[in-house]
Amino acid sequence: MRQDKDNISLFLFVFSLAFTFFHIVPTFLPGILKKPLTWGDAIDFLTPLAVIPLAFLVYIRARKALPGQDSPGSSLKIFRILAQILLGLGFLFYVDGHGLHLASNAIARLLQGMKQSELFRATYLFDEIISHLMLDGGAFLISVGLVLFSCRLAFKSLSWKNLVFISLGAVFYGFTLTVNCIEGQTVLIYFPAAGIGFLVSLFLYSRNRKHSLHNPVLLFFLCGYLLSILLFSYWGISHSGFPQFSELYWI
Repeated sequence: MRQDKDNISLFLFVFSLAFTFFHIVPTFLPGILKKPLTWGDAIDFLTPLAVIPLAFLVYIRARKALPGQDSPGSSLKIFRILAQILLGLGFLFYVDGHGLHLASNAIARLLQGMKQSELFRATYLFDEIISHLMLDGGAFLISVGLVLFSCRLAFKSLSWKNLVFISLGAVFYGFTLTVNCIEGQTVLIYFPAAGIGFLVSLFLYSRNRKHSLHNPVLLFFLCGYLLSILLFSYWGISHSGFPQFSELYWI
């Protein structure tokens, strides 16, 4: 049991670290590897190859630690299948959205002098709208799938090491989710989604705490979504809206 909660907490941290690294670092590596490929493109190519397997490992560790097997046709069994479907859809949307974004963003860099052309407008549609909706939506579905699938996890306690991994991971996850949505112009959809994710995680975690039990997955996403809500609120209030970082010439 102790090994289960240690593994889950560690994998949550590693997942969030990879999520942050591969979504943020490539932006700051514009140097040319080989025209027209940048170093950022090369690293970003690996994003789904790192993030998806780590999210799947969290799912595997949670499944291993869940108590017992549900009887066929039971409501819990159906609930778990629904969570698995959402997780699978999240993986598909994330990979597809990332592929669209990586390719169309690389092409868009070559069309800066053609902003009035149909080619640029088509590239912009896939680069800045469709790909971000799918990519951020995939990340959200992955989180919802993990929350719902893991809701029956219950440990009597969490060590200080578990709490450190969960807390740091939640900070990485919440921060990255926020900046992705701000730069990807998906705030109007995923700001409310973060609120829903927070409320669902809080409700399920509070139900466990009534029995003095802890759930590392729920605590991770609860804290991550709370941070995201706070950061969204701060950005919106301080800038009277949600301008992209690139619009402010930060990146």
